Amino acid sequence: MGPADSSGEGRAKNSDQHAAEVPRAPTPRAWAGAARPVSGSVLALAAALACGLVSVAAVLYLVVRPDDSAAVERARASVSRTFGEFRSVFGDAALQRARAISATGAADVIPVDIEQHLAPGGLPQLRHRWAYLVRRDGSLAAAHPAGVRNVPQPVVSYIATFKPAEGSARDVLRSDAALIDRAVPVQTEVLLIEQQPAVVAVVPVGAGSPGAAELTLVLAAPIGGPIVDAMGAMAGVRGLRFDTEPGQASGPLHSQTDSRGRIVGWFGWEMPDDAGNPAWLWLLPVFGGAAFLGFAGLSLVQIRRAAGGLEQIEVELRRIAQEDPLTGMPNRRKIIAALGSALKNRGADESIAFVCLDLDSFKEINEVLGHDIGDRLIAEASERLRAVLPEAAEIGRIDGDEFAVVMAVRNGAVAIDAANACARRLAAPFHIRDQTINVTASVGLALAPRDGESAHELIRRADLAARAAKKAGRGRILAFHHGLEDEINERRFIEQELRLALAENGLTVAYQPIVAGDGLRMVGAEALVRWKHAVRGNIPPGVFVPVAEQAGLMIDLGELVLRRALADARDWPELFIAINLSPIQVRDRGLVRAVASALADSGIDPSRVVLEITEGVLIDNPEDAKQRLKELRALGVKIALDDFGSGYSSLSYLRRLPIDKLKIDKEFVAPLGRSANGGVILQAIVALGRALGLSVLAEGVETEEQRLLLRLAGCDEMQGYLFARPMPAAAFREMMGRGLVLPGTALGDGDDLVNGVDP
Repeated sequence: MGPADSSGEGRAKNSDQHAAEVPRAPTPRAWAGAARPVSGSVLALAAALACGLVSVAAVLYLVVRPDDSAAVERARASVSRTFGEFRSVFGDAALQRARAISATGAADVIPVDIEQHLAPGGLPQLRHRWAYLVRRDGSLAAAHPAGVRNVPQPVVSYIATFKPAEGSARDVLRSDAALIDRAVPVQTEVLLIEQQPAVVAVVPVGAGSPGAAELTLVLAAPIGGPIVDAMGAMAGVRGLRFDTEPGQASGPLHSQTDSRGRIVGWFGWEMPDDAGNPAWLWLLPVFGGAAFLGFAGLSLVQIRRAAGGLEQIEVELRRIAQEDPLTGMPNRRKIIAALGSALKNRGADESIAFVCLDLDSFKEINEVLGHDIGDRLIAEASERLRAVLPEAAEIGRIDGDEFAVVMAVRNGAVAIDAANACARRLAAPFHIRDQTINVTASVGLALAPRDGESAHELIRRADLAARAAKKAGRGRILAFHHGLEDEINERRFIEQELRLALAENGLTVAYQPIVAGDGLRMVGAEALVRWKHAVRGNIPPGVFVPVAEQAGLMIDLGELVLRRALADARDWPELFIAINLSPIQVRDRGLVRAVASALADSGIDPSRVVLEITEGVLIDNPEDAKQRLKELRALGVKIALDDFGSGYSSLSYLRRLPIDKLKIDKEFVAPLGRSANGGVILQAIVALGRALGLSVLAEGVETEEQRLLLRLAGCDEMQGYLFARPMPAAAFREMMGRGLVLPGTALGDGDDLVNGVDP
């Protein structure tokens, strides 16, 4: 049926023949011969048009000069509109701060971290200089800068006129306030503060909840500096400035008033210089008109000669625009058009299937065997698809190693059968130039109208299914289901919120005690990252850490945990601190420099630091990982192999790698007392660690029986809920005052997250 059905030699010859039969673009010489008359006519016509346009433009410029007054009025309107937009955005920023303050407690209680809420932040053009938190009686509750003792009189007077809306907003619950756009009233005004005109935003704190409007937040930013520079850029005027006296400014002016109509200052800007009318400009219409007539005549002659060439080029361009040059198949543009036509002409009892086929490992084939063999593989794969699919199906190549199929089917089962036939045909070995190549295809499909009724929607969802099939193990076929979109949306939400949490210091580090083998004496603590989302509450590390690894946030997240843990560890100098490193961090060439910098900044003894790695860092490039670990040990820190036994657990890794400690996975601790084999395996791991001169730590200890069995097995250290759950740094310091960790005693507030999940 195709090249793959013949002998190896025949298949190679057939492959060459198929590649030779693929339609090719015209040669450069053919293009040049066909395009020569066209290019001559185009050049002549372009020259004629250019001369004509220059002549017309010169005449129009001389007859009708630009009106400077209209430009000034447009600039005034633009400056006024931009200033209004700034006031609106500044008011929104004040509203967000008021909500943040009200979210910390009752409306009449000043939060402990009020300085953080009042301090300037965000974009320079939106930063305020003064912030006041004013009580209902007009007294100052808090301010920025901290040394301010009184509210400026213009602000006091303006607050007295501020009347929040009554009624429904007062009855809105705190939990619902965030869902109501502008349920909280915000007003902005231009006032004089310290003899400077300033934009002032006033918003009640906690409006819409019981006890509302006990406090009022006032933010003020002087009109000048970054604000005026940003306004100039947005308004499109040059040299925008703001002056309190009109005589100080030159050029056009725009007065700025407050809500009572009083002028508080003037915006001024520069107008472009008028170069005047040079004498030669009067000659342009004459010479331009003469040149236009000459070139127009020449272009007519050239166009008549180019008629045949244009027809040939049009045919070739139409083919190239809709055809893949390597396979002769429709390209992405034509496939999209075919899908749109199929959807438009779909019968009432028909479904339209869009199938994406992505060749697995094609990049490696190109890198190892060369792009020429890769091209031949693509050409032969296209022939196999043509042979296995019905003639009515539209098959195209939409990307380097991706094919697409558009076909009308009776139901989804027919589409699945067609996808299976394609996958089986592509899985047969390819024989190209004495090379036997085995590839598989990850296939995703979507059906109309079940999965969407537009071409864009079907293509996106079929591609999403193909990517999920490749991620699930390659060589798989997956029909789109809405759970795939839910996963993508959830991952996007986690990524966006995690970026925000990293930027706003929204992550915390908890600490779980590590005790000696007798279970009575605390010897260290493990740092575990925690994220309490404002809406979702506690998000487990097992959810957001994989997203951080995929989104390129792991380096920043890991360094945050490293620095926070080392800083907190200064408060308990008797203990070591264990910090997890992800495989991405270990592969990063800047890891050693980051650890050295964090050690220097914290000032703690490197021998107190244990960096925990997993066996995953040893898979891709063990030699590189070995060198990186040696460099870390040279800093004085210790290396522990975490979750030992849950992965590859290669004995050669243990012998060759510079590690100091084995950390037994909790899966081997859980069966203790319930399974005889569990104890035997654990004893073997402990004996192995001792034979290699490594200390052994068992995690996940939850019962007294497990502690006793681990002690009898010879474990050096233990960790688990039996001793304490992970707890904040403050709770850990409080626990340190008790001196000893006693089995069965809950010593920390803890949390409901899984113990020991790497940061």
